Amino acid sequence: MPHTLNSKYIIHLGFSGFPKGNASVQRTRLTFKGLKEQGHNCFIINKISHHEKQVKFKSKWSRSEGIAYINTALLDYRPDSILTRNLNKVSGYVGEFILLFKYRKKIQTAILYSNYFAELPYYRLLSKMFNFKIVYQYVEFFSKIPGRDSFFTKINDKLIDNYFFKFCHGVICISDYLMEHLRSKDKGIPAIKLPANCDYNALERVKSVQIDPYIMYCGTIYYEEVIVFILDIFENLKENNSYKGNLLLILSGNHDTKWVQLSSRLNSHPYFESIILRKNQPINDILPYYLAADVLLIPLRNTIQDVARFPHKIGEYTASKRPIISTNVGEVKKYFIDGISAILTETYAVEEYAQKLSEALTQKEWLSVVGKKGYEIGIQNFDYRAQSKKLSDFIWLINKRNGQF
Repeated sequence: MPHTLNSKYIIHLGFSGFPKGNASVQRTRLTFKGLKEQGHNCFIINKISHHEKQVKFKSKWSRSEGIAYINTALLDYRPDSILTRNLNKVSGYVGEFILLFKYRKKIQTAILYSNYFAELPYYRLLSKMFNFKIVYQYVEFFSKIPGRDSFFTKINDKLIDNYFFKFCHGVICISDYLMEHLRSKDKGIPAIKLPANCDYNALERVKSVQIDPYIMYCGTIYYEEVIVFILDIFENLKENNSYKGNLLLILSGNHDTKWVQLSSRLNSHPYFESIILRKNQPINDILPYYLAADVLLIPLRNTIQDVARFPHKIGEYTASKRPIISTNVGEVKKYFIDGISAILTETYAVEEYAQKLSEALTQKEWLSVVGKKGYEIGIQNFDYRAQSKKLSDFIWLINKRNGQF
């Protein structure tokens, strides 16, 4: 029988956007879906309105896949006016505080998922006031993420990486690298490793698309370097007559400047007519494309950022039973073997990726075998159901350790 924590609630605090959103939202969705299936009472708080006006969300309680959530800001959409937007953010924090006060005797544990250091002492204070425990989701080595260069962002990121553990009772690390970093700072705090998660049953109910052959990358517009890298690989394949199919890019993000830059780059690409771009697609619309891809691309660089993280897409990719191609670094190296459960290069280099692909794409049956082996690795390690049992036990132990039982 699962630990029910005296039927009290496990809640989500931190980033907002549930139930629609990127990898962070999907990770949270499956984390709480799993906890609910383990017998826990759960709910998710959205304190900031990120969605466009035409996307309708109720301010009161709603449910998505059985998971209760609430938007605490006065407006359910992202206002156009900067003043109104900031006032709405304040209302979200106020509404969240009122909600936590109202449920102060019913909340046992909060899973905090935030990349703003100022929120950590704030929520730690609330946890003391309202007597609940905090488990922090540590999914990035923030101070090593390129592009986060402003003065205050740099300070924020260094503070998180060096002091986040002082404001929580337990930690969920997404990779061994982050676990080792945590242990170098604090050897005693309870911690558990939970890599990428995925619902491996979800794709069993999906039918693949019927279009011309393609290789595929799914990611965000913010990984500009990786997108350019993939475009160069595709150009190499075409120039060497190594692949007759297309390149499918499914990208998310709301950065107008970056979309304009990408459009310009695509228009100037020598094989533009063979590149298909899909923007900001819902996850259910993306899944059929995984199933029909010849190869799914997830290039990783040998940098601290990529070694420390674990792309959510690896879970979704492997669930499709199609082969992935990546670099033999970080977490990928710990789970997959080149030529058996994935296609792995030793370096992050256009020529090596292109060479690996040119050899693999002529072996359709072998690609299917590799894809199925990758699926087996994934369902053993990344399926949210297996992870939820471990997390349920972990949360129970944290509360027991802190005298809640």
